[in-house]
Amino acid sequence: MAGCVMARTGRPETPLYLRFLAKFRIDPPTQCWNWTGAACRQGYGFLKRKDGVQLRAHRVAYELYNGEIPPGWCVCHRCDNPRCVNPAHLFVGTYRDNAADMVAKGRVARRPGERNPAARLTADQVRCIRSETGSHAQLARRFGVSPTQVGLIKRGKRWAHL
Repeated sequence: MAGCVMARTGRPETPLYLRFLAKFRIDPPTQCWNWTGAACRQGYGFLKRKDGVQLRAHRVAYELYNGEIPPGWCVCHRCDNPRCVNPAHLFVGTYRDNAADMVAKGRVARRPGERNPAARLTADQVRCIRSETGSHAQLARRFGVSPTQVGLIKRGKRWAHL
């Protein structure tokens, strides 16, 4: 079959921007463009490139309408809606900017003391550390924390709610 050209089977690839435009609905009250396509557990939409790489929909939206995202930067939501892909609701920033935005908007779930799953101490142990007079190193060994942590507890910088 020399000279025979094999016909491509299946439909041609739809350009990314056309697939993007078909996968959101505008919510009139908020003006959010809510992603209707696939989404991850955190609620952020995604779509796949032809090569199978998954792209976050809000990042695609930002690049389509605003240009390239600087390497290592985040695309943040002014509206705090992870499904939103409205480029007017998106801005770029560092991870620190994103964290500061989250704190400023009250989206940090703070669990003080024993309610924090990462807590190594109980409230009674913290009270004991504050009342003891031994060195920070001795107290750290006794309670299984670092001397720095002992100092922060004694100065009220940690477990301040007690």
